[in-house]
Amino acid sequence: MDFLQGLNTKNRHFFFTIAALGFAGFCISLGRVAVDPILADSFYNSDSLFFSIIYQELFLKPGANFLISLKGFGWTPALYFFPDLVQYFALRTIFLSLENGAWELTHLSYSAFQWTFLLFGILFLLQKLTKEKISYEKAGLVLSFGFLIGIILILFKQDLFVFLPGFHGGNLAVLCWAWGFFYQWVESNSKRDFIFAAGTVFLFSLSDLLFIPYFLIPALGLHLLDWLLKERSIHRIQKIACAYFPVFLGLIASRVFFQILRKNSFVFFPGTAAPKKIGEAVTSWQSEHFFNSFSYLYKENWIYLVPIILLFGILKFLTRKEEGGNTNKPLYLFLILGVIVPFVFLIYGFIFGLTGRAGIQGIDRYFGEILLGFLGIGIVSILRISDIPAAKFVLGVLFSLGILIGIYSSYSKGLGLAHYPANVSCIDEFADQHNWKRGVASFWYVRPMRIFSKKKIEPDDYLYDLMLFYWQNNLNWFERENPPYTFAIIDGVDEKIVRQKLGEPISISYCDKIPIYTFANPGKSLEFVKENRNKIDIWKFSTSRY
Repeated sequence: MDFLQGLNTKNRHFFFTIAALGFAGFCISLGRVAVDPILADSFYNSDSLFFSIIYQELFLKPGANFLISLKGFGWTPALYFFPDLVQYFALRTIFLSLENGAWELTHLSYSAFQWTFLLFGILFLLQKLTKEKISYEKAGLVLSFGFLIGIILILFKQDLFVFLPGFHGGNLAVLCWAWGFFYQWVESNSKRDFIFAAGTVFLFSLSDLLFIPYFLIPALGLHLLDWLLKERSIHRIQKIACAYFPVFLGLIASRVFFQILRKNSFVFFPGTAAPKKIGEAVTSWQSEHFFNSFSYLYKENWIYLVPIILLFGILKFLTRKEEGGNTNKPLYLFLILGVIVPFVFLIYGFIFGLTGRAGIQGIDRYFGEILLGFLGIGIVSILRISDIPAAKFVLGVLFSLGILIGIYSSYSKGLGLAHYPANVSCIDEFADQHNWKRGVASFWYVRPMRIFSKKKIEPDDYLYDLMLFYWQNNLNWFERENPPYTFAIIDGVDEKIVRQKLGEPISISYCDKIPIYTFANPGKSLEFVKENRNKIDIWKFSTSRY
């Protein structure tokens, strides 16, 4: 790739080796996922297995047909088309021939690819902003640093959402690429770069609405600073407005296309969850809610925020006046991303009543921009320091040692690949005894069982009161008559309503003290399915989906 073409190629092999070591160390650390319950629960829970279920329904089930199988699916609020869905489907197809471990390899390779893609995106952006070539040595150093951070996150079980499909991590992976194409367009004003800028904004904002504030706030903030510190004129404002034309074109096109998608009767795209109306939220405004959320967020992320602010101050102080301009742009961009954007999110949350003890500050994946801000400003610092040959070599040695420690720690604690959850294993044993095929379960049981059950058990996803859960499910699951419901996992569903709908259980089994009822009443199961059909018909009518 041309943005890695360097001027200084001395010791290139050493820095290539530490980058390769970093990648290998990161992949080895992913081997901890199968044997660490906390990691496994993060990587293979019902949310992170959404694309697995879609792939299974479309391509792997007997008689699967792409169009027929897709009909009736309820999507997530964010579409996650790119990079999440495209990337996951491509990787799963690569492992299609494997009988065992295919799902696990898909998830782990997804994590490795996404993290690598994110790191290369930062390098791509920095070249476009600074207009300087990044040597192979520096690129190797940056990659080794990035992989070391990835290893640390895995081993300390922090911010794992960045490695997973459907958790806004893909948003972070593509952000720097989108900025890079945007600044390339600003510099060249060519038709090709216009298309790249508009196209990336269209794709990424369609896939995840969080992309819009992530992209726009730092970019506009950088242009505002440039306007304040340099040429404050109407002409300059007009020039900035013209620069954003492909961005706003991409945003408008994505919103129009999304509305078209929402009106289709084939797949249900629910859109984003609506916050409180501003009138309702105003009545509940309390300043302590905001300050509690603010305090919580910055306490949880101080390990990123302190280095961001310190490194920004140090690098800004050390920057010579004649360097200025392009050299400082990445600093401001990542500072705004890591510090200002989360603050704006909190203000938004406060305005719409989403702060307080149960506020948005507790949803870490909404604030992944802090991690990216830390990574970005850390990489800028490394590139500056590595201008000193001795410092560059020392950093290479330190990163290598850190990676080796990570590899040793991962290996000593145990590695694995196959994931077979204990509760799924237990249920599989009872499935053989009671001939279970289809059952009632709550959200957190359904997808792991459908993916990892060796007995091909297919539970359906119900809310506590046995109402249907439309998101991340296929409506056809609830409407089919066969096989009948023969079991129910009484965890997250109301026991009394289960008995009312499916009759009295003929036996009760236990997995980890969770009762599982066995039923043998096809008539009650059929009545329950007919109720589901009526509910779905009413829902379709109310949402104009006929």
